[in-house]
Amino acid sequence: MTTTPFPAKPCYHCGLDVPPDNPIVAQQSAESSRSTDQEIKAFCCTGCLGAYQMIQGMGLEAYYQFREADSSTSQPDNLDDAGLLAFDDPDYQKDLVRQMGEEREINLILSGIHCAACVWLNEQVLRKLPGVSEVQVNFSTQRAKVRWNPTLTTLSTLILTIRKIGYQAEPYDPSKGEALHQKRDRDLLSRLGVAGFGAANVMFLSIALYAGYFQGIEAEYKVFFHWVSFALATPVVFYSGWLFFIGAWRSLQVGHLSMDLPITLGALATYGYSVTLTFTNQGEVYFDSVTLFLFILLTGRYLESAARRKAASATESLLNLEPKTATLLRDGEPVTVPVREVRVGDHLLVKPGERIPVDGTLLLGKTSVDESMLTGESLPVTKNIGEMVAGGSLNVDGGITLQAIRVGEETTLAKIIQRVESAQAQRPPIQGLADTIAAWFVGAILLLASATLAYWMWYDPSQALENTVALLIITCPCALGLATPAAIVVATGAAAKRGILIKNGETLERLERVNQVVLDKTGTITQGLPQVDRLIPAPGLTEQTLLTQAAAVEQFSEHPVGLAIVRALKERGWPLLSDIKNPINTPGMGMSAQHGEKTIRVGRLAFASTGLTTPPLSYPDDEGNPATWALCSEGDRVLGWIGLSDRPKPDAKVSINILKAMGLPVRLLSGDQHSVVALVAREMGIEQMESEVLPAEKEQSIQRLQEQGLIIAMVGDGINDAPALARSDVALAVENATDVTVAAADVILLNRELSNVALTFALARRTMTIIRQNFLFSFAYNALAIPLAVTGHVAPIVAAIAMPLSSLVVIGNAMRLRKTPPILLSIPDKTATKPDPK
Repeated sequence: MTTTPFPAKPCYHCGLDVPPDNPIVAQQSAESSRSTDQEIKAFCCTGCLGAYQMIQGMGLEAYYQFREADSSTSQPDNLDDAGLLAFDDPDYQKDLVRQMGEEREINLILSGIHCAACVWLNEQVLRKLPGVSEVQVNFSTQRAKVRWNPTLTTLSTLILTIRKIGYQAEPYDPSKGEALHQKRDRDLLSRLGVAGFGAANVMFLSIALYAGYFQGIEAEYKVFFHWVSFALATPVVFYSGWLFFIGAWRSLQVGHLSMDLPITLGALATYGYSVTLTFTNQGEVYFDSVTLFLFILLTGRYLESAARRKAASATESLLNLEPKTATLLRDGEPVTVPVREVRVGDHLLVKPGERIPVDGTLLLGKTSVDESMLTGESLPVTKNIGEMVAGGSLNVDGGITLQAIRVGEETTLAKIIQRVESAQAQRPPIQGLADTIAAWFVGAILLLASATLAYWMWYDPSQALENTVALLIITCPCALGLATPAAIVVATGAAAKRGILIKNGETLERLERVNQVVLDKTGTITQGLPQVDRLIPAPGLTEQTLLTQAAAVEQFSEHPVGLAIVRALKERGWPLLSDIKNPINTPGMGMSAQHGEKTIRVGRLAFASTGLTTPPLSYPDDEGNPATWALCSEGDRVLGWIGLSDRPKPDAKVSINILKAMGLPVRLLSGDQHSVVALVAREMGIEQMESEVLPAEKEQSIQRLQEQGLIIAMVGDGINDAPALARSDVALAVENATDVTVAAADVILLNRELSNVALTFALARRTMTIIRQNFLFSFAYNALAIPLAVTGHVAPIVAAIAMPLSSLVVIGNAMRLRKTPPILLSIPDKTATKPDPK
């Protein structure tokens, strides 16, 4: 096929010169020039042609006219002017962009995202760029994960494309992300303050105006109050209400009727009608209705934004868990370097108390490593030469040298982080009931308002505007708009008083639909701390002698076993020996110290039996009560065995029984050894259990249950639970949960009571019941009010009174959520005033 040559000219989209001898581009340009203006629009590449076609298909071709008309004030039109070419620098991308074969992947932080329509718009625009294979925008964290082919599209093009549709984007940086969240909340708080100030003062003036309507008021005072109300309401509408106007416009751009649209229509109609009456000096104004309406809605949005910021902050801490530096051995000398400079095969030094920077093999030394983040084991694990240690785990009590075997994105901790982020991104968005209803409610009201205006313009033009505005005011979705947020605000407040933090309203909706609860063991059902459970002294000795001698040595230890032994002695009120000398910690084995002329040893059998003249006691029979055992010896004699275990929380069994009574089956999922998990399951009355499962296996177990059609709520506390929490439909993190677990959680329980899990489910069910009741009232109200307004039987002032009354009914119904659900009345309220013990 031959193409018609054309003279060299700049690319219509980016401005670069187009070579006239490029047959593919010439063909595309000729096809794209088949328009009424007969102008040949040349393009330098398929990317620019695709961008032009996308803009043209969205009806935004005027963009090119505005760009040429005033380049000094419009959005930058090329990468150089926008200052974005630096993003394509390989050195800049080294620490931000992940290589995925021939593709690249990056996390972008977005600002301006406040609804599902924003998420949809950003994803659709980016997916249309050449070379982009995957886009996932997380509404909670306002982060976008983008994967693209760098030979077809550049990083700077991705960012410029987002900026051109009205959002800001840049590569994700934890510190900058937090700053952006704070800036957004400050802006929202400022708008809320203006709305509160305006609403309070306009409502004060409206008292006189309403009284004057019924009892009479002098004309000059009425006019004065109208103008003052106009001055106060104007900044509320156009500054405070701007967020809703922008949301409505963007929803229309993507063909989605969100709740922002009826809010915008009601606010502008009420304001416009009142302004008209103010300037014509006739009728009654309704500035009080519009300012109060916007203030109430902004209050709900601010609370939602604050909760979302906390969620984003917790998610960002995932990346901060990885050690930032490592001590590298170069020619035998320790050198501190950024962890990203560590390579496979490097030798690293890790001191006691430091986190291990990368996955490695132990070369020198012996230590105990806290791997609870990976395995769920509550006790540190002894590591010997040749054994593997995981990056991110804590080196407890011995200096070690290791050889790096996995670095960067391949470490165990990095894989956990990737699983959490992937599971969060794949969670399907759940649209709120209000948005679902508004999708057809708004369209119906618009058609009805248009028909009302047309009818009254034909029948009685003098009543047309007044009746139409009355219809928009009385159907302005106050009750509909508040049905969900009012219930959620009260429910989350009531939950917070019981130490339950619920991150968003969608969580309550998902909690109601849960039909399977999965519990972790360590720290969730159990206390999460080892406790002295059994004392078996040698013949002729007492328990006090055994525990006193052991605690005398362990008082110098930071090991969880040592802390538990000392704590047990103090709980019994027995004195702690003080004449102890030369305490020595043998990593992975135990503690020893001098007491007089004898050495006391506490720890493993091989360690504590050193120097014994008689055979040590054999391991106790722990079939009925599995435990961790420590042997204690003094000089050449055995003092006895100390057994430790992690006991269930006091309210664990009754809480699990309440969950069962609510129709929620319970499953136990733990990384601990089978005998320990089986014992806990028997004590708690749990029929379903899985033991010795790793983090990835926990996530797979949740996924298998979901494939069976179950809706899963997972309760956990450790980093090892994070992938499973993120994969579950609802994630609950208990007290002392790690930042990774908090990042994956939808609900955070701030105290140790497991009963709060049952309370959370009961509260969610009542909340959804209240929301449905609010919706029912809202539609009943509109079903009665709409016919009256359409037929001219409701004046605008009556509509303005009816509108807040409908809101008060909804709010009053929501306030019932402050009461404790009946099924939990037997659980003591920790917030209740305690009686004076005297």
